[in-house]
Amino acid sequence: KHPFAKSVERGLRYLKTIQDPEGCLGTRTSPNFIYNHAMGTIALVEAYGMTESPILKGAAQRAIDFSAAARNPYFGWRYGVRPGDNDTSVTHWMLMGIHRAKAINDQAKTDGRPAPFTIDDGAFDGALAWIEKMTDSDYGRVGYISRGSGPARPMELIDRFPGEKSESMTAAGIHIRLMAGENAKRSAVIKKGVELMTALPPSWNVADGSIDMYYWTIGTSVMAQVGGRRWKRWAGRLLDATVPWQRRDTDHCGYRGSWDPVGSWGLDGGRVYSTAMMTIALGTWLNAHRTGVR
Repeated sequence: KHPFAKSVERGLRYLKTIQDPEGCLGTRTSPNFIYNHAMGTIALVEAYGMTESPILKGAAQRAIDFSAAARNPYFGWRYGVRPGDNDTSVTHWMLMGIHRAKAINDQAKTDGRPAPFTIDDGAFDGALAWIEKMTDSDYGRVGYISRGSGPARPMELIDRFPGEKSESMTAAGIHIRLMAGENAKRSAVIKKGVELMTALPPSWNVADGSIDMYYWTIGTSVMAQVGGRRWKRWAGRLLDATVPWQRRDTDHCGYRGSWDPVGSWGLDGGRVYSTAMMTIALGTWLNAHRTGVR
């Protein structure tokens, strides 16, 4: 009955139509097509988890199977199918779909029902092995393709969005550790990474290059799981950096409800990307608020 329910239904139907025989979502014309697949997989798996619709189950399983086939043995993912090299960003997004499928399986078992999905259990150990290689154990900072090196940036925007303004890869690395079952309260390296993130909360400042919606989205998920005073501080800064900047002019076929693509990946992803990232971040905040995260 939601006013946008039909739009969501059409979007899910579209994802099914762009899945190839191997389960990959979207065309493979771009070198980094794997991002499209990763995020499409999350959407299909999440939709199945909410509806248990048999119409979605097959497509979601094929997407999970392709994710397994694309992973490098013993490690994570990068561009393409088993390319031999890995990166923290792609590994994070690919693992998210598998992690969500595992959570749905675990809930089904708790309810006394068969697990609906077959998943690559080795993906968690592989992703964690990669993150161990990328993490500077002294400071907790996680690198993109080299240890402790911080985030990636489009070449033409490196000066405009300095790497020291974002801990996106640190957030991704911690999130992978949490998905792999590492305990945030006991892990020294997670604690160090969280301190780095706490010192760099969301801030909407177009002039200083600090807007990184990618970082804010993953960071919000991490901080909500960490809880405590760090979560409260992050949550407050997130609201300050997002809610006032949501467009309220025109209508929903124009700008209304969206966020301007002014962040570090805005040129690549555009208004849809910016709006999706901020919606996910605020959705995480809302779920944490409803469940009483402390």
